[in-house]
Amino acid sequence: MTLVTFAHSFGMCLWIGGAIASMVIALGAQKESGEVRAGVYRLLARIQTSVVGLGALLVVASGFLMMMDYSTSGLEIMMREPSRWVMVLVGLLAGVIVLFVALPTAVRMGGLAVTSESGQMPPAFEIYRRRLEVISYVAGALAIIALFAWYVL
Repeated sequence: MTLVTFAHSFGMCLWIGGAIASMVIALGAQKESGEVRAGVYRLLARIQTSVVGLGALLVVASGFLMMMDYSTSGLEIMMREPSRWVMVLVGLLAGVIVLFVALPTAVRMGGLAVTSESGQMPPAFEIYRRRLEVISYVAGALAIIALFAWYVL
């Protein structure tokens, strides 16, 4: 079970750390030229899929395994605490949002991150970029709430 707990903690680090790094990089790229921004957004799509997505997958999968272990090892009394259920439900919701909404959006945004000869990106790119921004903020806030419920409540 120690390996599962490590995978859960490591996944949280990947997920939240990758999301914060993505936000900082995206903010830094706003004033760059079109070609540089296109490259940065293609890189951000890779970070979202390989770091943030992997982290969310590890957290959801290891969290499921820990829940199953609690129910079979007689520790189900731990799951009677409301803070645990807040953590589980909010964390699961955040993980589902990342895996099934943010990742496809990031892949599509990365595919659209090419500049025309005038240095502009396609109009659809901005739609996906803004969608990913909002989705990332929502999933990040939910992940922080889940962490808060586990450690503080």
